[in-house]
Amino acid sequence: MFDRNWNPSGESQKSYQSRIDSGFMHRYLSGSAILDIGGSGYEPNPKTITQNAVNIDLDYPGYDGLNLPFPDQSQDAVYSSHCLEHIESWKETLQEWFRVIKVHGYLVIIVPHQMLYEKKSRLPSRYNSDHKRFYLPHILLDQLEKALPKSEWRLRHCCENDLFFDYSIPPAQHSVGCYEIECVVEKIPPYQFLNELEST
Repeated sequence: MFDRNWNPSGESQKSYQSRIDSGFMHRYLSGSAILDIGGSGYEPNPKTITQNAVNIDLDYPGYDGLNLPFPDQSQDAVYSSHCLEHIESWKETLQEWFRVIKVHGYLVIIVPHQMLYEKKSRLPSRYNSDHKRFYLPHILLDQLEKALPKSEWRLRHCCENDLFFDYSIPPAQHSVGCYEIECVVEKIPPYQFLNELEST
């Protein structure tokens, strides 16, 4: 189903084959309506995570950097790789991404890992001055908890991806391999019991 000769842009290309082999792509990114947020990266002719995904960046018509020009529950998945760390208004952004996902669709977020990529304790980033914050798994999960309605999502996958990471490289040098956290949320029908708990 997925073209192994397809070469998505940026960091996504490093794990593309392994995500096919593991079933990740089939499980979470096999829908026909997929948005790839910030997929352009720094490349002039970017390729999205799948051939049918729509690349959403600041030059996309009707997109202002926050509000997506798509109806509620219109997308099978929203994919964002190494983008959220550049966005100041993370809460509103996560809510907007979640808004356009269909029930039983997926929000796939990948961010650089503080200990694998940044390799320092505080801002600024050693390698990208536009990074607004550093991420560890619990920080990303905390943001999801704060941004999304608790009764409408479930965590389906979260891992530290260090595929091909070279642990022999010292902190002052840029890392080689994968250095990221990948997290997948499934949108579910509102769970009334949890809504009632939150209101008491």
